[in-house]
Amino acid sequence: MQAGKGNKAIAVLGGGNGAHALAADLALRGHRVRMYYRRRRARQVFETGEIQVSGAFSGTARLELVTDELAKAVAGADYVCLAAPAYSHETYGHMLKGLLDPNQVLVLCPGAFGSLQMRRIWAEAPAPVIVETNNLPYGARLTGDGQVTVFGRNVVNVACMPASAGPDLLPRLQADLFDIGRLERDVVACGLSLVNPALHPGPCLVNASSIERPDVDFFLYEHGFTPAAAKLALAVDRERVAVAKALGYEDLQPVADFAHIPADYTWQQLYMAIHGNITHTVIRGPNDLEHRYLTEDIPYGLVPWVHLGRWAGVAMPKTDAIIQLFQTIHGVDWYQAGCNPAKLGIDQMQPKAFASYCRPGCFSRKNKKIGLCDWVTEGLGAKGYNKANDQEK
Repeated sequence: MQAGKGNKAIAVLGGGNGAHALAADLALRGHRVRMYYRRRRARQVFETGEIQVSGAFSGTARLELVTDELAKAVAGADYVCLAAPAYSHETYGHMLKGLLDPNQVLVLCPGAFGSLQMRRIWAEAPAPVIVETNNLPYGARLTGDGQVTVFGRNVVNVACMPASAGPDLLPRLQADLFDIGRLERDVVACGLSLVNPALHPGPCLVNASSIERPDVDFFLYEHGFTPAAAKLALAVDRERVAVAKALGYEDLQPVADFAHIPADYTWQQLYMAIHGNITHTVIRGPNDLEHRYLTEDIPYGLVPWVHLGRWAGVAMPKTDAIIQLFQTIHGVDWYQAGCNPAKLGIDQMQPKAFASYCRPGCFSRKNKKIGLCDWVTEGLGAKGYNKANDQEK
């Protein structure tokens, strides 16, 4: 369903490609947009309050407010949209603690299990409904100060924390924000549906020498998505889907949905779909191995998938190999530095309990059937699974 016109107060947090595209789109559709930057680096936007957008849609987007004061940006906003890399979620979680109320909606673009991190940080503090997306709503790049080119729109899937808020909230999200494909069962399903971690690290690995060459203007989707890259992406996606099925999520097929190919696609079908997608083949980069395609998608995509796989009893050898190789390249232990169970607030759960808990209805608490996201929302997330509180049926 395509989003329409509106007049909501919406705060957009972030200063990158996605944040500019989102703020511009929402403002052009009539919303009252406040934009927050952690640093005053976009001087033109601060001075004019405008974003020039071209491409899939175009115009001069006039913002209601541009500020580096977070409290001012989010006060009274109907939606607070955090369009920033997943490695900023923990920082924003601390910054937003106490600033949002239960009547607001916090949207993480993309989510990458960020709602679980924020609930751990906020503990018992009042919290809004948190919405996660499985991708950025736009393919876009900044072309100058206050200038963004949007190559196309992405249809994203979403999930809510708590999951029970999803059915009522979905029509509002579709009308007010961006194009949404479907509502996932919960934020664990949405985190397992992330698109980029399947499409970026593996292909970057087999193109590492081209990415590091200073004389090459590299385009991953145009130059780097070779047959070998497509085979690696397929392998990672297959392992991720196996983990999802083991946790009770039977119908996840994020790459197939994204590329508009069959769920049982071959590497050849993926290869042709990517090369036929002008929304992405025109995107330049990466041009170094410290790019967010790796420093975001490995620790906040591949790493939590492997942890979930371990808890579900499903090995992910090819995904683990990619992580291990980039740990050598980056000199970082991504399993420790990335989005591990401790950061998600679920490190004290027993593996068997966690695997069961991801299937809504397998555990009951005071005769109320709950899923993992409801469990976290009820305040147990920071404490871990306690067998005294729950009984397996």
